[in-house]
Amino acid sequence: MRTGVLISIRGFPRYLEQTLDAVLAQEPDEVVVVDDGSFEPIHSDRVRVVRRDVTGGPAAARATGLAALGHVDVVALCDADDTWEPGSLASLVAGLEAEPSAVAAFGRALVVGADDRTTGERWHEPAPGLHEPAAFFAHNPIPTSCTALRRGALTEAGGFVAPDLVAEDWDLWLRLRGPLLCVADARVRYRRNPDGLTADVERLARAQLALHQRHAGLVREAQARAAQDQDRRALRRARARRALSL
Repeated sequence: MRTGVLISIRGFPRYLEQTLDAVLAQEPDEVVVVDDGSFEPIHSDRVRVVRRDVTGGPAAARATGLAALGHVDVVALCDADDTWEPGSLASLVAGLEAEPSAVAAFGRALVVGADDRTTGERWHEPAPGLHEPAAFFAHNPIPTSCTALRRGALTEAGGFVAPDLVAEDWDLWLRLRGPLLCVADARVRYRRNPDGLTADVERLARAQLALHQRHAGLVREAQARAAQDQDRRALRRARARRALSL
């Protein structure tokens, strides 16, 4: 299966060299870096760089990169401050080959800080194997930077869009029309960035509420209502903290 990797850049890519070294070591067929104009040019015949408008968020960047990819069967994602562990791409692709019904495969995250040391934070880890999109309605345990999607399934789901700019990856998982495969052997060193989009708690709570309203039909009414009530409570807390800080 021909595999292309999309790496999107937002702001100064302090860890880009490390990210590229890890990605290229796993020998994908294509690598596209989507640049917002914030870094020095990459000089590599193994990497294609495309420019994008700085607006539109990560989904818009990935859409730009997807349009630049040639003929690939699988689209893998990695952000410019994260690092794949050795063998992760091969594990994801092998999982898709072994499970024809899976529309995407994802691994697990080892959370690290700016110093590359583990933070001790643990993400929920789904059991290895197939999971329907509705399984990820309440929470999103999927590390975007350790995900590989069948290109056809990505297109069928509407591609990369950004209805809220935040939680756009979570929205994609819920739009996919088929099961997602958890591959425990694939792992990414996910860098916790205090300046990242998800650091804005109030903005994230608003996006999650919109997401749970948009995809409420995936689950029972009681589950959809419970998730939305939790989002509203998180939004009220975030607004209260902001008011106290003024």
